[in-house]
Amino acid sequence: MTIKLLINTFIRSLFIHSSLNFPRMQNLGFCFSMGPVLKKLKLPPPMKAAFIKRHLQLFNTNPYMSSAIIGSVVREELQGEGQDEETVECLKNTFMAPYAAMGDPLFSGALKPFCSTVAVLLAFMGFLFVPFIYLVLFNPIHFWIRLKGFLAGYREGNGAFKFITVLNVPRLTAIIRTTTLVAAGILSAYLLFVFGGELGIPEHAALGFISGFVVVLLSYGLIKMGIPQTMLLYGYASLALVVSWFLC
Repeated sequence: MTIKLLINTFIRSLFIHSSLNFPRMQNLGFCFSMGPVLKKLKLPPPMKAAFIKRHLQLFNTNPYMSSAIIGSVVREELQGEGQDEETVECLKNTFMAPYAAMGDPLFSGALKPFCSTVAVLLAFMGFLFVPFIYLVLFNPIHFWIRLKGFLAGYREGNGAFKFITVLNVPRLTAIIRTTTLVAAGILSAYLLFVFGGELGIPEHAALGFISGFVVVLLSYGLIKMGIPQTMLLYGYASLALVVSWFLC
């Protein structure tokens, strides 16, 4: 019975961002995720109303890291039989900000740009179904982190932060960002390799690889100076549009 409850709760947690709203952000998605727990507890009407009310309060964190918090809350609610409201609220409020602070740079600032860069590179190389390639790269990673976080949260309860410690999110984010820059350099070199002849440049293949290497070094230097990676990616995209305008 508990396994079925956990499976249902985890599946529901995947949709936490579906009903995002400005007043209380992800509260509807969180409350929806806790539905199987409420059903199992079989609380009397007043306690059931209190259960729903406390899970409709403001909740906002990185959606891909939210399952770890949900797993912890499930454990606390089942152990407290739906009556330990103070512990549950404290747990949610304590974990929201740290998980968001680590999840946002990892997913929005590193993993998504990496998957996008690889997909664009493969698109220029002539691969079909590039959108599916992006999904194949991104979805297994975030699904694995969600599942591991949920299980760790349920096992550890309020000690779920150990999951983040083992994952070493800052180091993982740095590795993915560095890999993204390398992929961007390869993409730049490939574009010059393919279209360099239109510029009338002899030996454009060698020049392309050299230029790509320069782009990587330049990007590394700009990041060391504090320039955000997302700004670099937007800048490269804008530069590519300008260059393509003159080439066409």
